[in-house]
Amino acid sequence: MKKRVIAVLLTGLTAISMILGGCGGGNGSSGKEGGEKKAEGKTSIKFYGKVIEYTSGPKMMDVLQEQLKDKYSIDAIQVDWSNLEKVIRTGLASGDPCDVYNFGTYDVAGFADAAVDLTPYLDADPEWKDAIGEEALKPVTIDGKIIAIPWESNFSVILGNKALLEQAGVEVPEKWNYDEFKVACKKIQDSGAAPFGNSADLSHSEWLFRAAMLTQVIDNGTYDDYLSKTLSFNGTEGKTALEALKSLYDEGYMYPGEGAVTVKSDELKAAFAQGKLAMMTDIGAGAKVTAEEMKESGIETVVIPWPSAGKTAAMNGGGNCLFIPKACKNIDAAVEVVKTFTNPEIQGIHAKEGYIPINKNVKIEDPFTKELVKQSQICVPDVVWPAEMNDYRINSLIPDLILNGGVDTVISNLEQQRESALANE
Repeated sequence: MKKRVIAVLLTGLTAISMILGGCGGGNGSSGKEGGEKKAEGKTSIKFYGKVIEYTSGPKMMDVLQEQLKDKYSIDAIQVDWSNLEKVIRTGLASGDPCDVYNFGTYDVAGFADAAVDLTPYLDADPEWKDAIGEEALKPVTIDGKIIAIPWESNFSVILGNKALLEQAGVEVPEKWNYDEFKVACKKIQDSGAAPFGNSADLSHSEWLFRAAMLTQVIDNGTYDDYLSKTLSFNGTEGKTALEALKSLYDEGYMYPGEGAVTVKSDELKAAFAQGKLAMMTDIGAGAKVTAEEMKESGIETVVIPWPSAGKTAAMNGGGNCLFIPKACKNIDAAVEVVKTFTNPEIQGIHAKEGYIPINKNVKIEDPFTKELVKQSQICVPDVVWPAEMNDYRINSLIPDLILNGGVDTVISNLEQQRESALANE
Protein backbone atom coordinates (compact mmCIF):
# COMPACT_ATOMS: atom_id res chain seq x y z
CA MET A 1 0.00 0.00 0.00
CA LYS A 2 1.05 3.55 -0.60
CA LYS A 3 2.20 5.42 2.45
CA ARG A 4 -0.64 7.47 3.92
CA VAL A 5 0.57 11.02 4.28
CA ILE A 6 -2.62 12.96 4.71
CA ALA A 7 -5.01 11.42 7.21
CA VAL A 8 -4.12 13.46 10.25
CA LEU A 9 -3.46 16.86 8.63
CA LEU A 10 -6.09 19.12 10.27
CA THR A 11 -6.79 16.86 13.25
CA GLY A 12 -4.05 18.37 15.37
CA LEU A 13 -2.29 15.02 15.66
CA THR A 14 0.64 15.62 13.34
CA ALA A 15 3.89 15.86 15.26
CA ILE A 16 6.45 17.46 12.99
CA SER A 17 9.74 18.72 14.32
CA MET A 18 10.58 22.24 13.20
CA ILE A 19 12.75 25.08 14.41
CA LEU A 20 10.71 28.14 15.30
CA GLY A 21 13.25 30.40 13.65
CA GLY A 22 12.93 32.16 10.35
CA CYS A 23 9.97 34.27 11.45
CA GLY A 24 11.15 36.05 14.54
CA GLY A 25 11.43 32.90 16.64
CA GLY A 26 15.14 32.16 16.51
CA ASN A 27 17.95 31.41 14.07
CA GLY A 28 16.01 30.92 10.88
CA SER A 29 17.29 30.72 7.36
CA SER A 30 15.96 34.15 6.43
CA GLY A 31 17.63 37.24 7.86
CA LYS A 32 16.54 40.87 7.76
CA GLU A 33 18.76 43.41 6.10
CA GLY A 34 16.92 46.72 6.04
CA GLY A 35 13.34 47.54 5.23
CA GLU A 36 12.48 45.31 2.29
CA LYS A 37 14.99 42.48 2.85
CA LYS A 38 16.74 42.25 -0.48
CA ALA A 39 18.40 39.01 -1.63
CA GLU A 40 20.45 39.09 -4.83
CA GLY A 41 18.61 42.25 -5.85
CA LYS A 42 15.23 40.59 -5.30
CA THR A 43 12.73 41.10 -2.50
CA SER A 44 12.84 38.28 0.05
CA ILE A 45 9.54 36.77 1.14
CA LYS A 46 9.26 34.45 4.11
CA PHE A 47 6.35 32.12 3.35
CA TYR A 48 5.26 29.97 6.29
CA GLY A 49 3.14 27.58 4.26
CA LYS A 50 5.03 24.58 2.93
CA VAL A 51 2.69 21.67 3.65
CA ILE A 52 4.67 18.46 3.26
CA GLU A 53 1.76 16.26 4.46
CA TYR A 54 0.04 16.92 1.16
CA THR A 55 1.82 15.27 -1.75
CA SER A 56 0.98 18.45 -3.65
CA GLY A 57 2.55 20.81 -1.09
CA PRO A 58 6.22 20.76 -2.09
CA LYS A 59 5.29 20.74 -5.79
CA MET A 60 3.09 23.80 -5.41
CA MET A 61 5.84 25.65 -3.60
CA ASP A 62 8.42 24.74 -6.25
CA VAL A 63 6.22 26.16 -9.00
CA LEU A 64 5.50 29.30 -6.97
CA GLN A 65 9.22 29.94 -6.57
CA GLU A 66 9.80 29.30 -10.26
CA GLN A 67 7.00 31.62 -11.41
CA LEU A 68 8.24 34.51 -9.27
CA LYS A 69 11.99 33.85 -9.38
CA ASP A 70 12.75 37.06 -11.27
CA LYS A 71 11.09 39.28 -8.64
CA TYR A 72 11.18 37.48 -5.31
CA SER A 73 13.38 35.17 -3.31
CA ILE A 74 10.78 33.04 -1.54
CA ASP A 75 11.85 31.19 1.58
CA ALA A 76 9.34 28.33 1.80
CA ILE A 77 9.10 27.29 5.46
CA GLN A 78 7.57 23.98 6.49
CA VAL A 79 4.42 24.23 8.60
CA ASP A 80 4.74 22.84 12.12
CA TRP A 81 1.17 21.73 12.76
CA SER A 82 1.71 20.73 16.37
CA ASN A 83 2.92 24.25 17.26
CA LEU A 84 1.28 26.28 14.53
CA GLU A 85 -0.42 28.98 16.61
CA LYS A 86 2.58 29.29 18.91
CA VAL A 87 4.92 29.74 15.96
CA ILE A 88 2.74 32.48 14.47
CA ARG A 89 2.21 34.36 17.73
CA THR A 90 5.93 34.17 18.50
CA GLY A 91 6.69 35.66 15.09
CA LEU A 92 4.12 38.41 15.47
CA ALA A 93 5.42 39.33 18.93
CA SER A 94 9.00 39.54 17.64
CA GLY A 95 8.19 42.41 15.30
CA ASP A 96 9.78 40.47 12.43
CA PRO A 97 7.13 37.94 11.40
CA CYS A 98 6.94 35.95 8.22
CA ASP A 99 5.41 37.80 5.30
CA VAL A 100 2.79 35.11 4.72
CA TYR A 101 1.33 32.63 7.21
CA ASN A 102 -0.76 29.51 6.67
CA PHE A 103 -3.56 28.90 9.18
CA GLY A 104 -6.93 27.16 9.46
CA THR A 105 -9.62 28.89 7.43
CA TYR A 106 -12.26 28.62 10.13
CA ASP A 107 -9.93 29.65 12.95
CA VAL A 108 -8.08 32.58 11.39
CA ALA A 109 -10.48 35.09 12.96
CA GLY A 110 -8.24 34.92 16.02
CA PHE A 111 -5.62 36.83 14.03
CA ALA A 112 -8.00 39.46 12.65
CA ASP A 113 -6.33 42.32 14.53
CA ALA A 114 -2.88 41.33 13.27
CA ALA A 115 -3.78 40.62 9.63
CA VAL A 116 -3.78 42.99 6.66
CA ASP A 117 -7.21 43.85 5.28
CA LEU A 118 -7.08 42.32 1.80
CA THR A 119 -10.46 43.68 0.71
CA PRO A 120 -9.00 46.55 -1.36
CA TYR A 121 -6.69 44.18 -3.23
CA LEU A 122 -9.53 41.81 -4.12
CA ASP A 123 -11.86 44.67 -5.06
CA ALA A 124 -9.17 46.01 -7.37
CA ASP A 125 -8.84 42.59 -8.99
CA PRO A 126 -12.37 41.22 -9.53
CA GLU A 127 -11.06 38.32 -11.60
CA TRP A 128 -9.04 37.05 -8.63
CA LYS A 129 -11.95 37.65 -6.25
CA ASP A 130 -14.37 35.77 -8.51
CA ALA A 131 -11.93 32.86 -8.85
CA ILE A 132 -11.88 32.43 -5.07
CA GLY A 133 -15.61 32.96 -4.75
CA GLU A 134 -17.95 34.63 -2.30
CA GLU A 135 -18.69 31.44 -0.34
CA ALA A 136 -15.02 30.63 0.16
CA LEU A 137 -14.35 34.16 1.41
CA LYS A 138 -17.14 34.17 4.02
CA PRO A 139 -15.18 32.40 6.79
CA VAL A 140 -12.25 34.80 6.37
CA THR A 141 -14.37 37.95 6.31
CA ILE A 142 -14.35 39.48 9.78
CA ASP A 143 -16.29 42.68 10.49
CA GLY A 144 -16.54 43.34 6.76
CA LYS A 145 -12.81 42.87 6.14
CA ILE A 146 -11.26 39.99 4.19
CA ILE A 147 -8.28 39.06 6.34
CA ALA A 148 -7.03 35.97 4.51
CA ILE A 149 -7.23 34.04 1.25
CA PRO A 150 -8.33 30.38 1.40
CA TRP A 151 -6.26 28.07 -0.79
CA GLU A 152 -7.76 24.64 -0.15
CA SER A 153 -10.79 22.98 1.35
CA ASN A 154 -11.05 20.03 3.71
CA PHE A 155 -13.99 18.32 5.34
CA SER A 156 -15.31 14.93 6.37
CA VAL A 157 -16.60 12.61 3.66
CA ILE A 158 -18.24 9.22 3.32
CA LEU A 159 -16.64 6.68 1.01
CA GLY A 160 -18.53 3.74 -0.41
CA ASN A 161 -17.67 0.34 -1.85
CA LYS A 162 -19.32 0.56 -5.26
CA ALA A 163 -19.70 -3.22 -5.69
CA LEU A 164 -21.33 -3.72 -2.28
CA LEU A 165 -23.75 -0.85 -2.88
CA GLU A 166 -24.77 -2.24 -6.25
CA GLN A 167 -25.05 -5.74 -4.81
CA ALA A 168 -27.48 -4.41 -2.19
CA GLY A 169 -29.50 -2.54 -4.80
CA VAL A 170 -28.64 0.87 -3.37
CA GLU A 171 -28.83 3.78 -5.78
CA VAL A 172 -26.97 6.68 -4.23
CA PRO A 173 -28.84 9.98 -4.76
CA GLU A 174 -27.41 13.50 -4.99
CA LYS A 175 -28.53 14.06 -1.40
CA TRP A 176 -30.47 12.17 1.28
CA ASN A 177 -31.75 12.52 4.82
CA TYR A 178 -31.28 10.12 7.72
CA ASP A 179 -34.45 8.14 6.96
CA GLU A 180 -33.37 7.58 3.34
CA PHE A 181 -29.83 6.78 4.46
CA LYS A 182 -31.13 4.15 6.90
CA VAL A 183 -33.21 2.51 4.16
CA ALA A 184 -29.96 2.08 2.23
CA CYS A 185 -28.23 0.75 5.37
CA LYS A 186 -31.01 -1.86 5.81
CA LYS A 187 -30.59 -3.03 2.21
CA ILE A 188 -26.83 -3.36 2.70
CA GLN A 189 -27.30 -5.24 5.96
CA ASP A 190 -29.80 -7.61 4.34
CA SER A 191 -27.28 -8.33 1.57
CA GLY A 192 -24.76 -9.59 4.13
CA ALA A 193 -22.40 -6.61 4.46
CA ALA A 194 -21.91 -4.11 7.27
CA PRO A 195 -23.55 -0.79 6.32
CA PHE A 196 -21.58 2.08 7.84
CA GLY A 197 -18.65 2.98 10.09
CA ASN A 198 -17.34 6.11 11.79
CA SER A 199 -14.16 5.81 13.85
CA ALA A 200 -13.70 6.87 17.45
CA ASP A 201 -10.12 8.07 16.97
CA LEU A 202 -8.41 10.90 15.05
CA SER A 203 -11.15 13.30 16.22
CA HIS A 204 -13.64 11.61 13.86
CA SER A 205 -16.15 10.61 16.54
CA GLU A 206 -17.98 13.98 16.60
CA TRP A 207 -18.38 14.27 12.83
CA LEU A 208 -21.92 12.88 12.68
CA PHE A 209 -23.12 15.14 15.47
CA ARG A 210 -21.55 18.26 14.01
CA ALA A 211 -23.21 17.74 10.63
CA ALA A 212 -26.58 16.86 12.14
CA MET A 213 -26.51 19.90 14.43
CA LEU A 214 -25.63 22.25 11.57
CA THR A 215 -28.52 20.93 9.49
CA GLN A 216 -30.93 21.48 12.36
CA VAL A 217 -29.89 25.05 13.17
CA ILE A 218 -29.98 26.05 9.50
CA ASP A 219 -33.41 24.49 9.04
CA ASN A 220 -34.76 26.20 12.15
CA GLY A 221 -33.24 29.62 11.49
CA THR A 222 -31.09 29.47 14.64
CA TYR A 223 -27.70 29.19 12.95
CA ASP A 224 -26.45 32.61 14.14
CA ASP A 225 -27.52 31.83 17.71
CA TYR A 226 -25.67 28.54 17.50
CA LEU A 227 -22.49 30.22 16.28
CA SER A 228 -22.68 32.74 19.12
CA LYS A 229 -23.13 29.89 21.64
CA THR A 230 -26.43 31.35 22.86
CA LEU A 231 -28.57 28.49 21.52
CA SER A 232 -29.36 25.86 24.13
CA PHE A 233 -28.72 22.23 23.21
CA ASN A 234 -31.88 21.43 25.20
CA GLY A 235 -34.13 22.38 22.33
CA THR A 236 -35.51 20.99 19.09
CA GLU A 237 -32.19 21.24 17.30
CA GLY A 238 -30.06 19.37 19.82
CA LYS A 239 -32.62 16.66 20.55
CA THR A 240 -33.37 15.98 16.87
CA ALA A 241 -29.69 15.82 15.93
CA LEU A 242 -28.82 13.43 18.77
CA GLU A 243 -31.85 11.20 18.19
CA ALA A 244 -31.02 10.87 14.49
CA LEU A 245 -27.43 9.96 15.26
CA LYS A 246 -28.40 7.52 18.02
CA SER A 247 -30.79 5.69 15.71
CA LEU A 248 -27.90 4.53 13.50
CA TYR A 249 -26.37 2.74 16.48
CA ASP A 250 -29.64 1.51 17.99
CA GLU A 251 -30.75 -0.05 14.70
CA GLY A 252 -27.45 -1.88 14.29
CA TYR A 253 -26.13 -0.09 11.24
CA MET A 254 -22.78 1.02 12.69
CA TYR A 255 -19.78 -1.27 12.22
CA PRO A 256 -18.87 -3.56 13.93
CA GLY A 257 -21.98 -3.61 16.12
CA GLU A 258 -21.18 -3.65 19.83
CA GLY A 259 -17.71 -2.22 19.20
CA ALA A 260 -18.94 0.68 17.08
CA VAL A 261 -18.38 3.20 19.88
CA THR A 262 -14.65 2.44 20.11
CA VAL A 263 -13.73 1.28 16.59
CA LYS A 264 -10.52 2.75 15.17
CA SER A 265 -9.93 4.21 11.72
CA ASP A 266 -7.46 1.49 10.75
CA GLU A 267 -10.05 -1.16 11.66
CA LEU A 268 -12.63 0.47 9.41
CA LYS A 269 -10.20 0.67 6.51
CA ALA A 270 -9.23 -2.96 6.97
CA ALA A 271 -12.88 -4.04 6.88
CA PHE A 272 -13.50 -1.83 3.85
CA ALA A 273 -10.50 -3.31 2.04
CA GLN A 274 -11.73 -6.83 2.83
CA GLY A 275 -15.14 -6.13 1.30
CA LYS A 276 -16.96 -6.38 4.64
CA LEU A 277 -17.93 -2.73 5.06
CA ALA A 278 -19.96 -0.77 2.51
CA MET A 279 -19.50 2.82 3.74
CA MET A 280 -17.10 4.62 6.06
CA THR A 281 -16.13 8.16 6.96
CA ASP A 282 -12.77 9.62 6.01
CA ILE A 283 -11.07 13.00 5.90
CA GLY A 284 -11.57 14.74 2.57
CA ALA A 285 -7.89 15.54 2.14
CA GLY A 286 -7.06 11.85 2.44
CA ALA A 287 -9.97 10.42 0.46
CA LYS A 288 -8.12 10.11 -2.84
CA VAL A 289 -5.20 8.39 -1.12
CA THR A 290 -7.63 5.97 0.55
CA ALA A 291 -9.34 5.28 -2.78
CA GLU A 292 -5.99 4.48 -4.41
CA GLU A 293 -5.10 2.13 -1.58
CA MET A 294 -8.45 0.35 -1.87
CA LYS A 295 -7.91 -0.06 -5.60
CA GLU A 296 -4.92 -2.24 -4.75
CA SER A 297 -7.35 -4.51 -2.86
CA GLY A 298 -9.70 -4.62 -5.83
CA ILE A 299 -12.19 -2.18 -4.32
CA GLU A 300 -13.66 0.64 -6.41
CA THR A 301 -14.41 3.55 -4.08
CA VAL A 302 -17.08 6.19 -4.63
CA VAL A 303 -17.96 9.40 -2.78
CA ILE A 304 -21.24 9.23 -0.85
CA PRO A 305 -23.29 12.33 0.08
CA TRP A 306 -23.50 13.06 3.79
CA PRO A 307 -26.98 12.32 5.24
CA SER A 308 -28.80 15.35 6.59
CA ALA A 309 -30.76 15.36 9.84
CA GLY A 310 -33.36 17.58 8.22
CA LYS A 311 -33.97 19.38 4.94
CA THR A 312 -30.64 21.17 4.43
CA ALA A 313 -27.47 19.23 3.73
CA ALA A 314 -24.66 20.79 5.74
CA MET A 315 -21.33 19.86 7.26
CA ASN A 316 -18.55 21.64 9.04
CA GLY A 317 -15.86 22.85 6.69
CA GLY A 318 -12.16 23.00 7.20
CA GLY A 319 -9.14 23.90 5.16
CA ASN A 320 -6.25 26.31 5.04
CA CYS A 321 -5.84 29.96 4.21
CA LEU A 322 -3.03 32.52 3.95
CA PHE A 323 -2.84 35.80 5.81
CA ILE A 324 -0.34 38.66 5.74
CA PRO A 325 0.68 40.30 9.03
CA LYS A 326 0.37 44.07 9.30
CA ALA A 327 4.04 44.06 10.33
CA CYS A 328 5.02 42.65 6.92
CA LYS A 329 7.78 44.84 5.42
CA ASN A 330 6.40 44.65 1.85
CA ILE A 331 2.68 44.03 1.85
CA ASP A 332 2.22 44.51 -1.91
CA ALA A 333 4.86 41.87 -2.62
CA ALA A 334 3.27 39.45 -0.16
CA VAL A 335 -0.13 39.98 -1.80
CA GLU A 336 1.34 39.15 -5.20
CA VAL A 337 2.85 35.96 -3.78
CA VAL A 338 -0.47 34.89 -2.27
CA LYS A 339 -2.30 35.70 -5.51
CA THR A 340 0.18 33.62 -7.49
CA PHE A 341 -0.11 30.70 -5.06
CA THR A 342 -3.87 30.67 -5.65
CA ASN A 343 -3.71 30.89 -9.44
CA PRO A 344 -5.19 28.06 -11.56
CA GLU A 345 -1.83 26.49 -12.46
CA ILE A 346 -0.62 26.06 -8.88
CA GLN A 347 -4.09 25.19 -7.61
CA GLY A 348 -4.29 22.66 -10.42
CA ILE A 349 -1.33 20.80 -8.93
CA HIS A 350 -3.33 20.40 -5.72
CA ALA A 351 -6.33 19.08 -7.66
CA LYS A 352 -4.22 16.69 -9.75
CA GLU A 353 -2.96 15.08 -6.55
CA GLY A 354 -6.56 14.45 -5.49
CA TYR A 355 -7.20 17.36 -3.12
CA ILE A 356 -9.82 20.08 -3.15
CA PRO A 357 -8.61 23.43 -4.54
CA ILE A 358 -10.31 26.76 -3.91
CA ASN A 359 -9.81 28.43 -7.30
CA LYS A 360 -12.98 27.83 -9.29
CA ASN A 361 -11.14 28.11 -12.61
CA VAL A 362 -9.15 24.93 -12.02
CA LYS A 363 -10.10 22.28 -14.55
CA ILE A 364 -10.60 18.97 -12.77
CA GLU A 365 -10.61 15.85 -14.92
CA ASP A 366 -10.59 13.10 -12.30
CA PRO A 367 -14.20 11.98 -11.58
CA PHE A 368 -13.42 11.12 -7.96
CA THR A 369 -11.96 14.55 -7.23
CA LYS A 370 -14.92 16.18 -9.00
CA GLU A 371 -17.23 14.44 -6.52
CA LEU A 372 -15.15 15.67 -3.62
CA VAL A 373 -15.41 19.23 -4.90
CA LYS A 374 -19.17 18.82 -5.24
CA GLN A 375 -19.42 17.70 -1.61
CA SER A 376 -17.43 20.74 -0.47
CA GLN A 377 -20.30 23.00 -1.58
CA ILE A 378 -22.34 22.16 1.54
CA CYS A 379 -19.60 23.16 4.00
CA VAL A 380 -20.41 25.98 6.41
CA PRO A 381 -18.56 27.51 9.37
CA ASP A 382 -19.11 25.75 12.69
CA VAL A 383 -18.90 27.04 16.26
CA VAL A 384 -15.39 27.64 17.57
CA TRP A 385 -15.57 25.95 20.97
CA PRO A 386 -12.96 25.99 23.73
CA ALA A 387 -10.79 22.94 24.37
CA GLU A 388 -13.04 21.54 27.10
CA MET A 389 -16.08 21.34 24.82
CA ASN A 390 -14.02 19.86 22.00
CA ASP A 391 -12.61 17.25 24.37
CA TYR A 392 -16.11 16.22 25.47
CA ARG A 393 -17.51 16.00 21.95
CA ILE A 394 -14.52 14.06 20.64
CA ASN A 395 -14.04 11.64 23.52
CA SER A 396 -17.30 11.30 25.44
CA LEU A 397 -20.34 12.34 23.39
CA ILE A 398 -20.82 9.04 21.53
CA PRO A 399 -20.13 6.80 24.57
CA ASP A 400 -22.57 8.88 26.63
CA LEU A 401 -25.17 8.81 23.86
CA ILE A 402 -25.01 5.06 23.23
CA LEU A 403 -23.80 3.52 26.49
CA ASN A 404 -24.12 5.97 29.37
CA GLY A 405 -27.52 7.59 29.59
CA GLY A 406 -28.55 8.62 26.09
CA VAL A 407 -29.85 11.90 24.73
CA ASP A 408 -30.68 13.55 28.06
CA THR A 409 -27.23 12.85 29.50
CA VAL A 410 -25.48 14.28 26.44
CA ILE A 411 -27.67 17.39 26.40
CA SER A 412 -26.96 18.00 30.08
CA ASN A 413 -23.21 17.70 29.52
CA LEU A 414 -23.27 19.85 26.37
CA GLU A 415 -25.22 22.55 28.19
CA GLN A 416 -22.72 22.56 31.04
CA GLN A 417 -19.88 23.03 28.56
CA ARG A 418 -21.78 25.68 26.58
CA GLU A 419 -22.56 27.75 29.66
CA SER A 420 -18.95 27.50 30.80
CA ALA A 421 -17.75 28.64 27.38
CA LEU A 422 -20.07 31.67 27.46
CA ALA A 423 -19.03 32.60 30.98
CA ASN A 424 -15.35 32.61 30.01
CA GLU A 425 -15.63 34.70 26.85
